[in-house]
Amino acid sequence: MQRQNRVPQHSNENGMADRNAAIATLFFVLAAFLLFFNLGCKALWGSEGRWAEVVRQMLLTHDFFHPQINGEPYFDKPLFTYWVIAALVPLFQQLDEMVARLPSAISGLTVLICTFFLGNKLWNKKVAYLSVTLLLTSFGFVFWSRTASADMENLAFIMLAISWYIHRRDRTDFVSYLVFYVICALGAHFKGLTAVAVPILVALCDMFLQKRLRHHANMKNLFALVIAVVIYLIPFLYASLTGHNYHQHGLYMVFRENILRFFKAFDHREPFYIYLYYVPFLMVPWLFLLLGFTLDRFRAWRQLDNNDKWVALSSLAIFVLFTLSTSRRSYYILPILPFLALGIATFLTNPGSKRLRDFSIYSQAVLVLAICFLALYVPFMLPSIESMWNYVPPPALVPTVAITGIIGAAAMIICLVVGCFWKKRCEGLLAGTMIAVYVLMSGFFGFEECLLELNRPMKPFIMKLKKIISDLPPESIAMSKNMASVSFYLHQPRPIVNLDRPENVEEFFKRPGKKILIARREDLKHLRPLMDRCKKRQILASPTAPWSKRNDKRLVAFEIHGPCNLNDSH
Repeated sequence: MQRQNRVPQHSNENGMADRNAAIATLFFVLAAFLLFFNLGCKALWGSEGRWAEVVRQMLLTHDFFHPQINGEPYFDKPLFTYWVIAALVPLFQQLDEMVARLPSAISGLTVLICTFFLGNKLWNKKVAYLSVTLLLTSFGFVFWSRTASADMENLAFIMLAISWYIHRRDRTDFVSYLVFYVICALGAHFKGLTAVAVPILVALCDMFLQKRLRHHANMKNLFALVIAVVIYLIPFLYASLTGHNYHQHGLYMVFRENILRFFKAFDHREPFYIYLYYVPFLMVPWLFLLLGFTLDRFRAWRQLDNNDKWVALSSLAIFVLFTLSTSRRSYYILPILPFLALGIATFLTNPGSKRLRDFSIYSQAVLVLAICFLALYVPFMLPSIESMWNYVPPPALVPTVAITGIIGAAAMIICLVVGCFWKKRCEGLLAGTMIAVYVLMSGFFGFEECLLELNRPMKPFIMKLKKIISDLPPESIAMSKNMASVSFYLHQPRPIVNLDRPENVEEFFKRPGKKILIARREDLKHLRPLMDRCKKRQILASPTAPWSKRNDKRLVAFEIHGPCNLNDSH
């Protein structure tokens, strides 16, 4: 009698678990590389300076409840967005660009984990991996994950709240409701009330489809919401009670930045249709897959199961919510990205029309391959770039771009050949396209952006100026207006003079001795008459970036000797 060798079932299960763990580990290592590598190589830009300067002021004054920029109140954003940066400073023993951006990168990784959880929970591992790959390789997601702001932290808490809801959506116990609302309340302390509105809206979409609205209409739900509101209010109340000379009220700023801005925008006014442009831009390069998903779900709505309907309906609801707001910006609608990634993944795995899916994949592959070949062509475009923009790229930039193009194109071709061999041409082409996009994204954010930084003049200008003014007190240094990045890099122990406030102008120009004025060229118009009454000389000027034509934004520094005779009718 022959003995049969049987592999124990638990051995197969352990092997499968080890394989899944290895794949997940590899994926998140690749994700971490794209989100964290060379995170601090760029100088602060745009609004990043506000986050860094507010935290610097908090550490300087040891006041963590009354945010300031150069000594002036700035409660436009809630407190937690600054606190998480401040909490990292002791760990790294410094506050720099990398530390300022680290919470956003960690939040980006959190969003990926939540998206993976939702894909695996509601569908399967294939949908989970496809969705996080699409999200990770979307330009808007990576860009804002590598930017010092509250937007990615806001998205992380939105996704945490939604993940918790999906995990416990069949339960009606008090703890399930309380944890959901507390996550929303904490998220609202990073960016604003969208961290509350979006999770509730998405949860309502699910309740509607699953016919669970009455299921969750109970007193435990209401009581949990009341407790979460109290928790949310505590930091604002404490800040209000202790801010005796602080001229901004946190709760009013919440009303102004969320409610008032939604119904009657005082800035950031853009056309109501602008998100039809911004959403595809944030999803670059997955434009054809996004279009295929949208058309397919519209055509095959009745054949979809509730989970597929939920992700499509949630995407639409988020789009409508932000479109209804009278204040619109591209980064406001970031919460739609994980749902679009999940929706596209379900379209790829379970399409209503296989022909539409295949056409979308082939079109997407052609677009990405064209980008790869364009990167390959960059060395041949160099003479045109130099003559058109009068710009000589850093020596390492051109070969870096070309190498990413070569690797990306090679990955697509190899995966297509392997797919044809296994009679899975479409799947092979999709895999190759995703690898190519990852390579292109890693090359741009990890290397090329850092090389382009060599041509940005702002930080070198300020660091050079910092050495020149090292012997001057802050009271002898003035800015034409409050510029957060300038304040951050100058790193003065006390606020420098803000000439945007009329009461400071006369006092500064009448001050005896040597003074330094830092201004944008566009701000000099109203200061020229006063400067002409002083003994002055320009000591430093930042060059214009090769790709910029706006000389009015250039920074200049003047040395002024006083006191100036302001009473002279010069």
